[in-house]
Amino acid sequence: MISSCEKVAQVLLTAGVLCFTTWSLGQEFVIDLGDEVVSVDDSIFYASVIDPVYGIEMYESLNHELGGDSIRYGYKKKLMRGWYEDYYPNAQLLHRGYYIDGHLKMYKNFYPNGQLERGFKAQDNIRSVVEKFYQNGSVKSKVIYKDGLAFKWEDYYSNGNMEYYEEFNKSLDYYVMRQTYYKSGQLQTQLHLIKPSKKLYDSVEYFEDGAVKKKGQMGFSENLWDYLKIGKWLTYDKSGKLTKEELFINGKLNKEKSF
Repeated sequence: MISSCEKVAQVLLTAGVLCFTTWSLGQEFVIDLGDEVVSVDDSIFYASVIDPVYGIEMYESLNHELGGDSIRYGYKKKLMRGWYEDYYPNAQLLHRGYYIDGHLKMYKNFYPNGQLERGFKAQDNIRSVVEKFYQNGSVKSKVIYKDGLAFKWEDYYSNGNMEYYEEFNKSLDYYVMRQTYYKSGQLQTQLHLIKPSKKLYDSVEYFEDGAVKKKGQMGFSENLWDYLKIGKWLTYDKSGKLTKEELFINGKLNKEKSF
């Protein structure tokens, strides 16, 4: 008889491998911790599950819609089908996902404090979305995928301000918009498509106080698959004074003048 309730995960400790099993579902998930031997309360378990930068990534290989190539087996080594849950040693929910033939179709991961870490779901037959969160509950990123490729991407600082934004055209060949932000929320750089037929962009870089630092135009080269500086580029100091003028032809500096 399992204590508390059948959903509570029992922790199995071995030399180098930590396994936790949801007995009511008859399935097991194994995390390799190398040569470490841990206890139920040892923080190394959480460190192995939660990457300080990328979060809980260990389930991503099971998401075939976004390029994963792994499958997961459950009771009697059968491919998982239906809803499954994994738990932390403190009995908090770690993962809840819907599986088809061993790979994930939709899922949510959680921090040890119960806060949602990320969620994945399909919007239709073409688009899907991944939302990630900080442990304080604020949004960390939101990515909309089209046929498994990122179509629109938003990153946020832990203070809630936007850090990065990008959006591609419908065929996912080139940017419609790309922006970076200072932690204060002030726009830092912007690449904005102004003439789609010519794939021509305005590009601006800003100081943290909002003053223009550098500006010019860029063109997307289908041959090089890159964005090249073209025409006149202007550079300013913090007071707004023009300090440099440059002329680019197909990404190469042709003339330069300093003031």
